[in-house]
Amino acid sequence: MNAVPAVVAPMRRVLYVGSLAFLAAIPVAGGLGWLISGPAGLWGGLLGIAIPVVFFAITVVVALATARMPPSTLGVAVLGSWAVKIVVMLAVLVPLRGQGFYDRGVLFGVALAGTIGFLLLEAVIVNRSRVPYVEPNHK
Repeated sequence: MNAVPAVVAPMRRVLYVGSLAFLAAIPVAGGLGWLISGPAGLWGGLLGIAIPVVFFAITVVVALATARMPPSTLGVAVLGSWAVKIVVMLAVLVPLRGQGFYDRGVLFGVALAGTIGFLLLEAVIVNRSRVPYVEPNHK
């Protein structure tokens, strides 16, 4: 029987708490955007919070999917997913560049705040977890 690696529990917790944080951040980002710039700010806030959420969620899902594989496989999978996310983000943001339905400043501010917030959330959860440095029985 294949044992579950110790890193799976904190990554699941990151996914769960991150989902709750996203649900809490949607009305905050949209509401602040609306207050700052009306409907364009609302769209900027919603798009801005979606960017870090999608990035962090994909990374966690890839890490969970490759947790039972050798560390080198995890590294390749995470790096590959990062490259794909960059290409997808450019494919989404480049067509949005000339559009007027969202506020670019709100999008940037919310994306920056969301990125910092989700980085802190992930760091706190992982640092508080009790994951051994070595798993002697793990294959």
